[in-house]
Amino acid sequence: MKNHGDRALSELTDDYLTKFVRDRRKGGAGGVRIAIDLTYLASVLKTAKELWKLPLSLDPITTARANMAHLKISTRSTERTRRPTSEELNALQDYLDTHSSLPMRDIIDFAVESAMRIGDITRLRWIDLNETDRTIIIRDRKHPRQKVGNDQEVPLLGKTFGIVKRQPKPAEVSQDSRIFPVEADTITTIFPRAKTALGIVDLHFHDLRHEGVSRLFEQGYRIEKVALISGHRDWKMLARYTQIKAKNLHRSQAMSVDEGVSS
Repeated sequence: MKNHGDRALSELTDDYLTKFVRDRRKGGAGGVRIAIDLTYLASVLKTAKELWKLPLSLDPITTARANMAHLKISTRSTERTRRPTSEELNALQDYLDTHSSLPMRDIIDFAVESAMRIGDITRLRWIDLNETDRTIIIRDRKHPRQKVGNDQEVPLLGKTFGIVKRQPKPAEVSQDSRIFPVEADTITTIFPRAKTALGIVDLHFHDLRHEGVSRLFEQGYRIEKVALISGHRDWKMLARYTQIKAKNLHRSQAMSVDEGVSS
């Protein structure tokens, strides 16, 4: 693909940026990735215009975005519907028990039961655990606008509290003592290796979060309760994380929706 990094600002015209879009597409980039590239470029131009008072226009960016539609390049990410089976999860846990020194069995169970992102799981700290209320604070939880300070207290439902309690706890807990002292990148590296070794196709670690959210709905939790647990600010976004299986809606008559919510 042609290098576009050596262009002068004056060369960023409608035609040139449309060519950039075409070249990125030919190079294998998807529509979402190209849209992100244009967003980064727009941020640079906006800063140069407003902060440094350079005579720049953002119109070429707008035109390039519009031309993506004409070129039939979608800027929407593909919604995943993949849910892991119990057999797949068990196989992964058995494999990782013998191929990793990390507590991957507990981490996988916790990811499903809590519906947390892997980054949230690996940042959980002992000082934020409330054993009386069975809650924990997730620090700096992902937010579309607020990058720092978005702390949220969430309940530890199902098996999650027991999983936390059986993790090795330091004799002296510091401010930075983590419950799962593992790097997120490490988990997202060994998980695909295990998946490949077992011949499991098209399964990402993030799909465990999807599974967790789907299970919460299947257990009868209302959308506002699920949003509290999952951290979604926009309830509409929950739709893309929820692939409910019809067979799982056959619950006992003795368990009402209200009982499921209060658990």
